[in-house]
Amino acid sequence: MPRGYQKKIEELLKFSGSKKTPEAYVNSNFIISVIIGVAAALFMMEYFIFAFIGGFVAAFALLHGLLILSVDRRTKFIETILPDALQLMAANIRSGFIPSRAMLLSARKEFGPLSDAIKKSGKEMMTGKSIQDSLNEIPKYVKSEALRTTISLIIRGIKSGGQLVSLFEETALDMRRKESIKKEVKANILMYGIFIGFAGAVGAPVLYALSGFLVTTIGQLGSAAEIPQEAATQLPMLGFGGLAISPEFLFMFSLAAIIITTFFGGLIMGIIDSGKERAGIKYIPVLTALALTIFFAARIMITTVFGTMIPG
Repeated sequence: MPRGYQKKIEELLKFSGSKKTPEAYVNSNFIISVIIGVAAALFMMEYFIFAFIGGFVAAFALLHGLLILSVDRRTKFIETILPDALQLMAANIRSGFIPSRAMLLSARKEFGPLSDAIKKSGKEMMTGKSIQDSLNEIPKYVKSEALRTTISLIIRGIKSGGQLVSLFEETALDMRRKESIKKEVKANILMYGIFIGFAGAVGAPVLYALSGFLVTTIGQLGSAAEIPQEAATQLPMLGFGGLAISPEFLFMFSLAAIIITTFFGGLIMGIIDSGKERAGIKYIPVLTALALTIFFAARIMITTVFGTMIPG
């Protein structure tokens, strides 16, 4: 593996809480991607090479995306419980414990990965490190910009002469207010996400299925009918052999367009949901599977209902 890529994977594995090595993770992903690529190539024998490459790249990218989602899920959990941890630290200090002891007592199991970071910071403080240096150790074990910013603000407050208890309590209160505003904004823009999901997973597949049926119908009608030379000249899309665009080409185009639409639709839904494109990775497989299912179901339904219109 390239050194930069290996370092990035190692960092993601550490922040996700996984005990795997970068080599083991990449090797398992490579094997899974090859299997999916071969399955896609066997399913589309006419485009064997392109299907294999497409399936392999898509699976390999998706597995890396799932790792990133695992890190984000862990980060979101930490940012949710951080106000509770800060208030617990403040309560312990108010009860008379020294800061290092107060931090160790605040490292409860329900805080998950944040608990381990707090324990390590408390132990650093007990060994003689300053409060500022010990608090700076917490973001090193957890990937969270909110946590990093919070610790930075607390350290600035300490350097400015602020009381530790007040800093913890006020910071926790501000974080809860910020989370409340986020939820309110998210509720207001929820309809945009629903509209994008419906358009990409339902509307587009049905329209592509209908257009494929129309092309097939018009092509077979054109082949069966005797079209005068003057009409064929005025309508360049029509000829004695039917349509210039084959149904097979339109079918492949529809599949590609649906996959591209759901891919970017998922990313947009991620931006609407949390402000990050990568948060939409979890929507892409669901949207793509739903859109392809509706596309094939709509093709079968339309052919069954209106199939008698096509001459034999």
